[in-house]
Amino acid sequence: MEKEELYKLLAPIKPKQAFNNSLHPRKPDYSVTYNWAALPDIKGLQHEVPSESYTSITSSSEVDVFYIHPTGFFGKHWNCKIDKNIASYDRTELMLINQASAFNGSCNIYAPHYRQATYYSYFDINKDGFNAHDLAYQDVEDAFNYYLENFNHGKPFIIAAHSQGALHGQRLIHNNIQNNSLKKQMICAYLIGYIIPEKFFKVLFPNLKPSQSPTDIGTIVTWATVMQGHVRARERTIFWLPDGWIKQDMGQKIVTTNPLSWNTDTKWINSLDSNLAITTKAKNYNFANRLAKEYSGSIKSIIPTTLQNFDCQINRTNGLLETRGELVDKIRTLVDSGDLHNFDISLFWGSLRQNVEDRINAFI
Repeated sequence: MEKEELYKLLAPIKPKQAFNNSLHPRKPDYSVTYNWAALPDIKGLQHEVPSESYTSITSSSEVDVFYIHPTGFFGKHWNCKIDKNIASYDRTELMLINQASAFNGSCNIYAPHYRQATYYSYFDINKDGFNAHDLAYQDVEDAFNYYLENFNHGKPFIIAAHSQGALHGQRLIHNNIQNNSLKKQMICAYLIGYIIPEKFFKVLFPNLKPSQSPTDIGTIVTWATVMQGHVRARERTIFWLPDGWIKQDMGQKIVTTNPLSWNTDTKWINSLDSNLAITTKAKNYNFANRLAKEYSGSIKSIIPTTLQNFDCQINRTNGLLETRGELVDKIRTLVDSGDLHNFDISLFWGSLRQNVEDRINAFI
């Protein structure tokens, strides 16, 4: 997509004022339940399962997951207010049901609301996008610190995040986990759907390694899903390093673990033996309407996809997780791009769920 065309599409969500001239949403107090998207003792969509073959834990687990949801805000402000009456809450619910639910068989799920940066922030040509992500990250860090002080009680934990959430998760682990005793409590981190360039892995995580096997402990697990042959050669995105924000080419070689084999081999792996792909249903909800302003109140659920057969491999050149097969061909008829960013977790829901259990068992 050419820049002129891209910015024409972004125009309806471009913030009206510069970040420093804007009124920002009120800082959340994480002692207030309203400011959590998910807590273990509150029934919510994070407890949903796609069939009777799966169950969500109903009592306390020995392991927690701290889940950071991706971008669901397409408003004309730099950061989203925490308000369950606006459209971004629909998207948070969708993320809980098709992403966080993969952990509900093994973990207590803690997921903060945070003043997420607007989708436009990734395309801003000034520093306002960086500032918006700084504000969002501070909430994530505050929520994590509150979780540690009030909920964790020394239990092992997993960090799980997608897209914007994974970007904040990278920073959280660098700043708050890898250099202290928390490293021994962290089973692993699933930082999915945001690039970690190979050249920067040791800069971000000097005391951690990429995951190489299904039961590696204290490692980083990450992937970014595309259809076979799709490249991101002309795309750039924001990226945080300890020295500050930069922009990076998305076509460069990134760190990847295959979420079917859970290793870094580059051979094709089939999904049928060890996975369940899911799809989300939402009654009276328009998935395509990103400009909606009010919460729909739609009833949401997850079910297995009708087709389950597909393969994936790690591309040797760029590290992207390529997919092909019946299910991918079906998706191809529904999306405009070969980038399957929105399917990063739902395609691998069953395999991820099993891997969470496997790594917990290896840790304990």
